[in-house]
Amino acid sequence: TVMLAQRRMDPMDRAAKRADTMKRELSLDEVQYKSVKAINEDYANKQMRIWRDTTLSRESRHAQMRVLHQEKEAALKKVLTEDQHKKLVANRSAQKKMRHARMARHHSERAERMQKNLALTDEQTGKIKEIDKVFANKFRALRSDITLAREDSREKARKLMDEYRFQTKSVLTDEQLKKWESQKQERKKRKS
Repeated sequence: TVMLAQRRMDPMDRAAKRADTMKRELSLDEVQYKSVKAINEDYANKQMRIWRDTTLSRESRHAQMRVLHQEKEAALKKVLTEDQHKKLVANRSAQKKMRHARMARHHSERAERMQKNLALTDEQTGKIKEIDKVFANKFRALRSDITLAREDSREKARKLMDEYRFQTKSVLTDEQLKKWESQKQERKKRKS
């Protein structure tokens, strides 16, 4: 949800917010702040152009994004002191670890939520956790495969999701399955 909310934010607003955060965390002076803000805005504009270019293959898009990221890093290195850059890298690393921990916690709690909401047995909960683990690895592998075209990747993701649902459903009793389907429909209604 947080990721989707961030993606919906205007890229220029996001660039300004990042510059403000960097100013606070890295103790940037006004000259550095203005430079960092300009770099972030330039990066956001170029990033939008790449993502909106429907003629690019997924592999090409990722390659261009890597180059763009390297350019941004080089520009930031010129503006920041060595200590500020080290702190920036350390902050990013810490944020990445926190994000991964939060995602892992959310996914592990999914089985417990299902256990509570659907009155699963401990055995069913264990099976759901194993299914979640297997499919998390499959989805991770799919996301990291940059050789696939966007449409192929989406199609494989849909098939994986169907397979995931099928395996999850196979663990549930008929009554639990009805309740699970009902809860999914309620979530869909709330989202729309």
